[in-house]
Amino acid sequence: MMEAMPLTGDPVLQAQATVLKTAVSSGVQVSFGEGRRRSDLTLALLKGDRMSVLAVTPRLSEALPVDIEIVRSAQIGASYELMLALTERLEQQPLRSPERRAKLRRLASTGPVDEETSRLLDEG
Repeated sequence: MMEAMPLTGDPVLQAQATVLKTAVSSGVQVSFGEGRRRSDLTLALLKGDRMSVLAVTPRLSEALPVDIEIVRSAQIGASYELMLALTERLEQQPLRSPERRAKLRRLASTGPVDEETSRLLDEG
């Protein structure tokens, strides 16, 4: 697996450019929206053939140094839509941000909790 290059300059524009390049080369339409949370870089709506749309997300994970969260997915007629939130990596988010705490809680509820996660949740 190739490690993603760090974002330099404007991280929002660079993330959008990478999503656009990756999606279009796969025959997938893409549009962007503004994130609602402080940790969101951008929202990306991918639209096209289901298998093509689903193949884009792993490629983005390899190409971008961001966390990718699925906001929603839907089959609309013959087209499949996948909305992604591209966010700052957990370790780059401010220590006491609500987004970071929510992500840590979600991670803790889905798997074994290690000491560091417990400590960070307790610190609030």
